[in-house]
Amino acid sequence: MKRILPLALAAAASMACGAPRAAPISGDIASVLERGMSEGRSSFDHGTWDDLLQRHVKASGRRFDYAGLKAESASFESYLSAIAGADLTALSATEIQALLINAYNAYTIKTVLDRVTPDGRYEIESIQDVSNVFGREAHEVGGFVLSLDNIEHNILRPMFKDPRFHFAVNCASISCPPLPGRAFTGEDLDAELEDATRKAIQNPDYVSVEADGLLVTKILDWYGGDFVNPDFKGSKGSLAEFLRGYATEEVATLIDEAGTALSIEFRGYEWGLNKP
Repeated sequence: MKRILPLALAAAASMACGAPRAAPISGDIASVLERGMSEGRSSFDHGTWDDLLQRHVKASGRRFDYAGLKAESASFESYLSAIAGADLTALSATEIQALLINAYNAYTIKTVLDRVTPDGRYEIESIQDVSNVFGREAHEVGGFVLSLDNIEHNILRPMFKDPRFHFAVNCASISCPPLPGRAFTGEDLDAELEDATRKAIQNPDYVSVEADGLLVTKILDWYGGDFVNPDFKGSKGSLAEFLRGYATEEVATLIDEAGTALSIEFRGYEWGLNKP
């Protein structure tokens, strides 16, 4: 089993496995986002997305009813149009974060939905069957056409520095953290991120006691540096310490008893679609 890695080694391991670096976006969108973060006071209405999630998120967020959403495509498209036309300069920092998280999840779902036939047949078995799915610039947010990687790795991670984002964005795959059944909102963002993180870490499919150590989601390997980076909100001195803050009693007891001898193994990642 793998030992917990110090910060420098954890970051190196993440880069070695091909996980994208957190690199701030540049150009006009950077200026627009910075203006909103410093001057924005408005909110964004995610009510339509909230209603759709409540109806189509299944199995406590582990599955999504794409075929069911296809029957409500008009409402879904209206929400995407609202995202595309959002005034980013008017939104506060928390509103921008909520918008981007919801945009990531909605556009990921649209990517799958576009490949579901009217009779409910799936044309792909994995989100990775879509060419350059995370890197292609195909999703409009606030008048800018972005990729999913832009949203996650060029805006959310480097500009807002919160490791809990990794439990909020969903890549339409079985091993992704559960998709929350409600939309994220600027008003309650911190509590919503806390809830998403706790639910994932307390789910044995993501963090569990195995033999004499922990078996944890591959996300904590790919992006382990975010959880121990002192520049990131709520980060800790070690991955174990971060997990301890959200863990079940069983996991917390093991962490306490093992101390620095704690070993961690990372799960394989199942990229199959999170369809029902």
